[in-house]
Amino acid sequence: MVSTHLSIRPTLIKRTWRCGSYFIGLLVLLVSVNTVAARLISEVDRSAVNLGESFELNVIFSKQTMFGEPDFSPLEKDFKILSRNRRSQYSNINGQSVSTTRWVLNLSPKRIGNLLVPSLTFKGEVSNALEINVRKAKASTQVAGAAVFTETLLDKSSVFVQEQALLTLRLYTSVPMSNFAIDELAVPQAQLIKVAESQYQKDLDGQQYTVVETRYAIFADSSSTLEIPAIQYRGVIAERSARRSGSLFQQRGRQAFFNSEAKQLQVKPMPSNHTLQHWLPARGLGLAERWSNAGADITLGEPLTRTITQTGQGLLGSQLPPLQMPASKSYKLYPDQPQMENNVSEAGVIGQRIESIAIVPTQVGSITLPDISVDWWDSEANEVRQTVLKGRTLNVLPPSGATELAGDEPLPTELSTTPGPTAMPLPGTGTPLTGIYFWLLGASNLVWLIVATSFAVLWWRNRPGTEMAVSNEVLAVSDKALFKEIRMACAIDNYPALRQAIINWARLRWQQEHLHSLEQVAELANDDALKAEFKALDARLYSKDDAQQPVSSDTIFRQLDSLRKNGEADSPATKKDRRQHLQTLYPKNS
Repeated sequence: MVSTHLSIRPTLIKRTWRCGSYFIGLLVLLVSVNTVAARLISEVDRSAVNLGESFELNVIFSKQTMFGEPDFSPLEKDFKILSRNRRSQYSNINGQSVSTTRWVLNLSPKRIGNLLVPSLTFKGEVSNALEINVRKAKASTQVAGAAVFTETLLDKSSVFVQEQALLTLRLYTSVPMSNFAIDELAVPQAQLIKVAESQYQKDLDGQQYTVVETRYAIFADSSSTLEIPAIQYRGVIAERSARRSGSLFQQRGRQAFFNSEAKQLQVKPMPSNHTLQHWLPARGLGLAERWSNAGADITLGEPLTRTITQTGQGLLGSQLPPLQMPASKSYKLYPDQPQMENNVSEAGVIGQRIESIAIVPTQVGSITLPDISVDWWDSEANEVRQTVLKGRTLNVLPPSGATELAGDEPLPTELSTTPGPTAMPLPGTGTPLTGIYFWLLGASNLVWLIVATSFAVLWWRNRPGTEMAVSNEVLAVSDKALFKEIRMACAIDNYPALRQAIINWARLRWQQEHLHSLEQVAELANDDALKAEFKALDARLYSKDDAQQPVSSDTIFRQLDSLRKNGEADSPATKKDRRQHLQTLYPKNS
């Protein structure tokens, strides 16, 4: 019994000692882990970058933290923070578990030079500072086997001032790229127009590339060396491991930057020996016309519209000059506001200037419109050229009313040799029966006439819609006829007829039957310029003062024509007044 008791006791002691050693070891390990100080470390993926590119900054905290982050505001002095995200990481090193918190920032430098990534602080810890060397941006030109590169082309190495130069920018990429972006091009001291933008495939040395092409037209404002800066392409290129994995949750990539090549363009001054009135350096210049009346016969006082279009290849619409058409006593010219357009294509800009001119003949007979010519500089042949638009001969006829009046002549009276009918005896000279019959016949005819007239009046008054339509048509025709009188009076400067024609037209226009002066017309038109012209017209007609203000019938016609098209007469209030006036003319209940 004693031996058995003694053999069991040492076993229990060994087991107790073993458990205690395990506990002590675990306690020592925990104490040692807790006594390790946390650290804050900064790392970059590269220490030298080009201006406009980005680099990756990793700020690592050697403990896991769920809340808070370092103060990144000191970075904004020299860098742009493009993106920022947070990652937690667990690892086991030599049997020890290590957890870290990592902040990943994408930074882009703001200037060239040696820039300092400053120390950052978090939970009392301070990170190390890093130096970044920022260099001038270099063009990503083609090299053998390059996956991505750029190409910059100018169609000319030198141009004249205000002559078009075409700049072509291309980006070649053989790898997929997402979040693609391109900077806007800005060229100081020049006008810039984007004329084409396309994307296509191209095979180079057996390798397939996607090409992004952008083309600009450049017009230099002054003669000098024009600096065309580089622009930057940006995109995210997927990493090789991510592309091979095929997992949607592991598609990571890196931000990539590619720069075009800066170019210089020599801009020459205008040739000293040129004699051009307007400097127009172009590849071609054309003139085309369109007439409102295809025939050669027009009527005195009736307007004929001639629309002329200038087209300049390699010119802006604003560069094309106004056309010079000389005035004549045989006609008057009323030009409209010109329209300017720019059409773009891969060949550059094609500018247009469209001018419409109303021609009003002032005399009957044959009139000849002169040629119109434009001199320009051929930028390909380097010489002066001239484009001519041939004139036209028109036959002016008198107004149709004058022709009819001239042809109206009294017809001669024909003499008859046959005897006339027997004269009816007078009422007092015939038999009594004949006189009574005559009076009864006249009374019955009168009664029938009264009845027919009454029925006609009643029938006509029950047709208000038809009457309204006829009235509106008459108003439209009358407005056109009255305004034609104004145009004809302006064409021949007949001031008394012009004054009366304006008043007649205004009475119909504003439905004011009691208008009798130009001052009243100007008040209704609410136009100070027109009021001044009317005052000068009245002074010309009635003033005895020799120093009279000159009257411009052309100005009066243009202002009235504008008023007729877009003036107060077409306002809703005036239309309402006109409808009310028509209702009083033809009341429904009358």
